[in-house]
Amino acid sequence: MRINVQNVGHREVLSLHLPLIIGEIESASPPSQTHVEAWNASWPQYARTHWPVIDRTFKALVRLGIGENVIHLKFENEISTIHLIRKMPHFVHFVRPVYIVCSDNDGHFQAPADEDCSPNSALERIKLGAMMIQTFTAEKMREHGFGRQNFHLELDECGEPVCHIFQSKLTLEQAHSKTGNELWTYFAKELMSSDLSKKETCKWFCFMSFTRYFPPEGRMPKTHGEVLSNTRGHTALGGGGLALFGTGNLHTWAPSVEQVYAYFTNNKKIDRNELMDDSAYREYYWANYATGLGASLHELGHTFDLAHTPTGIMARGFDDIYKVFTIRKSRTRDRSKTRHHYRSGSRDSNISRTSSTSSVESVTGSSNQSAEESPDPGQGSGQRSGKVQSITQGQIQQQSQTHQRPTQLNKTKDICFGSPLRKTNHTNNYIAPPPVMVKMEKGFTPVKSPSTLTFSVKNYDGTQQHKVVTHDDGIETVTDMLLGTDGRLLAKSTTRERTSSCSSVSSTSSPHSPVATIPSNLPNSPEEPLVFPEVTFKDGGAHWYRSSAVLLFFHKWFNKANPNDPKRQPTISGSKVMALGGIRLVELRSDPEGVVFFHWEFLRETPPTNFVLKLSAVQNLPAGAAVVTVLVEDSYGNITRRKVRLEDFQK
Repeated sequence: MRINVQNVGHREVLSLHLPLIIGEIESASPPSQTHVEAWNASWPQYARTHWPVIDRTFKALVRLGIGENVIHLKFENEISTIHLIRKMPHFVHFVRPVYIVCSDNDGHFQAPADEDCSPNSALERIKLGAMMIQTFTAEKMREHGFGRQNFHLELDECGEPVCHIFQSKLTLEQAHSKTGNELWTYFAKELMSSDLSKKETCKWFCFMSFTRYFPPEGRMPKTHGEVLSNTRGHTALGGGGLALFGTGNLHTWAPSVEQVYAYFTNNKKIDRNELMDDSAYREYYWANYATGLGASLHELGHTFDLAHTPTGIMARGFDDIYKVFTIRKSRTRDRSKTRHHYRSGSRDSNISRTSSTSSVESVTGSSNQSAEESPDPGQGSGQRSGKVQSITQGQIQQQSQTHQRPTQLNKTKDICFGSPLRKTNHTNNYIAPPPVMVKMEKGFTPVKSPSTLTFSVKNYDGTQQHKVVTHDDGIETVTDMLLGTDGRLLAKSTTRERTSSCSSVSSTSSPHSPVATIPSNLPNSPEEPLVFPEVTFKDGGAHWYRSSAVLLFFHKWFNKANPNDPKRQPTISGSKVMALGGIRLVELRSDPEGVVFFHWEFLRETPPTNFVLKLSAVQNLPAGAAVVTVLVEDSYGNITRRKVRLEDFQK
């Protein structure tokens, strides 16, 4: 028997508090045990944890202390040991978790009677959640070839994550009388005027203790809009330096590492007569945990300058975040037909293993990681120099993305992208799809039957977005309607287009590729071949969209301060883009929705300092668009955003 660790290497250096270890049990005979035991021998204060083995595969989270960490993994009589080194990233910028309490309230959050809802329990759940989204970010940046690039959490003197309790001047009654936007604006001002230090270099990751669900008497709410209309002190907003979230489902979050798997597989249903259900219509405790944790990362992403995207965390992909931390049984008995591998960030994985019946021997583990299937609900960063390491060996990577519209967005404080689709069946395996309404592929013969397609999405505020697409004699008519909570028509628009007249060229990538379409030519790129990254996402919507990953890779919150930083923002003047620090990302976003539909990335060692926006190079342009938002990021994370008229693009 042998325990193979597949995604981390022996003596690998990490800046994570809680790395995810993925492994596999090699055994000639069926194993008799069902769990792997994991512990950190260097830091005995961290509890031993147990993780299920499913189809001989396991995922484990282990706490790391600063310095050397000797991690033991035990299965039956076999023990494998791997050494991991945690180093402090020494970033100037960091993320600060905060638990907000009203002036006349004790800080308990709403929860079932048998769940600890004290402020101390809230702090532990939030700190663990913050470490888990840090782990998620690291693993998903690695999928893009960027290593485990990550943000830094605020730490205490012992190097442990902290979560502050912030006593607001608001009373409970005042807080419950405010809308989500009003709460965001109020706390943004109150936190910045507080006594907490280093306010200019932190992103506030805040949770409101006073979220309360008041169910209507005599009936159970059936829609998400109804649930929200009966909830006070709740929002999901992020932008600027503040990500603000309610605590209506905080009781579904794991309070300790050893309870993560149990909470992510808790098949108990939420009683909407008693508790808020924010689960994308999946109704279970595990789904509330997934949606809550994922949505909090989505809002934090907005503070990192990320826009909404067609797929991924910055769409509705955050509902799938549980898939990263859980596994499920393979749907086929022949695992050899479904197993895939990807290369570890470490070239070697020298792991020692011990059997209770044999001496210690040194073995070389595989450097490949098994790409796990999605789980069933029942189941190092460093300073960059002025010259960034070439990701593509002198090539420019250019990506174009499919444009899809969100259903709701605030210009300065982006609310969660779209809203969950209403469930249409009652099977336990229901997973809500992303709330994108339709992807229109142009240039094909129109489908004659059916001639009309209708898509509906219910927004977080209870309103409904309807899209009706009609094909008739090569003419495509798209009607968008926004209905109020009472069914009244609030807005309507209609566009018509002859589908056979479009001459754009597109190529479809693999189902989980970050790129939906890739143009065959880029007139405004240097005369050199294009190289496209091959990225396979293993966890459904739980991934970073490609342009989001590039933006984060160079972001100031993901890197050490660089003395070579010119500290000058990139400039956009008409069609001309310039950045003294070298252009790394040019991203196009729809206006006013702010959804990414196209981008260029420059990852070679010496990036260009000038770039020309050419309309002929842009794919997936939103129909009827006259203005787009252009974001430019340089090598040092300096970012400029500006609205540009398409008529100002070079033709």
